[in-house]
Amino acid sequence: MNQMLEYCFENKHTSPITDVVTGEICCSDCGAVIIEKTIDRSNGLMTPTKEDYMNKTQNGPPTKISTSNMSQSTTISRKNHDSTGNRLHNDTRRHFSRLRIWDSRSKIDRNERNLVKAFTILDAYASQLGIPENAKEHAAYIYRKAVENNLIMGSSIPSMVAGSVYVACKQLGIPRSADDTTRICNISKRKLSKAYKRLVKNLELKIDPSETDYISQVANSLSVSEKTKRLAIKIIDDVKKEKVHVGKKPLGITAAAVYLSAINYSEHVSMAKISKVTNISTVTIRKITKLIKPFAAKYIESIDVGVMK
Repeated sequence: MNQMLEYCFENKHTSPITDVVTGEICCSDCGAVIIEKTIDRSNGLMTPTKEDYMNKTQNGPPTKISTSNMSQSTTISRKNHDSTGNRLHNDTRRHFSRLRIWDSRSKIDRNERNLVKAFTILDAYASQLGIPENAKEHAAYIYRKAVENNLIMGSSIPSMVAGSVYVACKQLGIPRSADDTTRICNISKRKLSKAYKRLVKNLELKIDPSETDYISQVANSLSVSEKTKRLAIKIIDDVKKEKVHVGKKPLGITAAAVYLSAINYSEHVSMAKISKVTNISTVTIRKITKLIKPFAAKYIESIDVGVMK
């Protein structure tokens, strides 16, 4: 194959074509076969109905990171019948029985068992947190990297899965707070924080926290208007430019910004109501409100009128 590629490159042949029938990739200029057979990763369907999919699918389910075997396992059926429904002969049955034993033994691996348990837990967490499929796959990728780097040792599987989900949500900009994650995953904040820091530090993950990710979540829960939401985003952007948000809870910054924005448009949203929605104490919201009030002053003329009630 390398000789064929060299020949095509020397003669500046740059138009390979794929024969969908034979699976060969050929050079359209000289006709040389570059690759004899390629793997067909599609399901071979041209019809959209469910019945046709079930009847004509060829390659099984798509590859998924969030399954322990990447959806590429082989299962030997325990039904001792051939494709036509006839029973297998005794020698053939014994042969397949031995194959089943060796197949099951080959899958007994410590990491494999770990992934099976972890991804079962991940399915539950992803469903209860309501995160999309791409976030679930990303969390599974992070967890696999943690297993490869022996970061699981000394920590429980649920806490590391929760940490992977939390990191994935932060990297993809999905608003899921630490309180939401700990409540759904039924672990302490200390364990989540420990798992989160271990993953970020050892896997060198880049996290760019954005308080604006929580705006829609908080604003929708409070039923405030779209203009209030947009003003809150402006306030947060100004706060971030001056690095005032560093060291503060993103959800706390969001709560204070929404509170000030609601005042500007005469939407009566109390601190107590925001506290209930965000699970941030009124004391914290009041402190952050005082902190970011100067940044909101250029947007809100009556900033001092009832702002701290």
